[in-house]
Amino acid sequence: MDKNTLLITHLFVCWLFVIAMTTRGWSAAENINKQKELLSSLDARSQPVLCNETALLLEMERCGDWFKREMELIPQRNWCNLSYFIWKYNHFSNCSEDKAVSTGCYWPNPLVESYIIRVHRLFFSNCTLSHMVLMDPSDNMLAMLIFVPVFLTLAMVALVVWCSKRGDFAA
Repeated sequence: MDKNTLLITHLFVCWLFVIAMTTRGWSAAENINKQKELLSSLDARSQPVLCNETALLLEMERCGDWFKREMELIPQRNWCNLSYFIWKYNHFSNCSEDKAVSTGCYWPNPLVESYIIRVHRLFFSNCTLSHMVLMDPSDNMLAMLIFVPVFLTLAMVALVVWCSKRGDFAA
């Protein structure tokens, strides 16, 4: 047998082996069984669970107490500076979401929102933003912002027409 034929045969067998290994587990029967398992686990979890609002309020108090303790460690003059408390606020937000879900409530819900609003009033009520007054650009700037794109568009159209009329660029 020729060396090249033997090499090609070995490569073909290796290729079949690789394909068989990579497609193992992709059969339709296995996929159907996996889908049935997934649906049965979803059906077991999708039973309606009533929201325990009392437990939710108690859990929100725990999250809020932790946040209040952490905010007391920050000087009050820095309460409006997001870089001082962003991690703590993120933890508080995640805590409120986790506790809402664990008590069978959706998130956000009116109870959680009202609690978060109380926390905001307590810590962030003095954090008013000084709004920047937006003004229209001057007439010169406005004219330039309008005429430059119009001029460039007309120039590009003229360039395309000029190049299409010349036959030597097509070759």
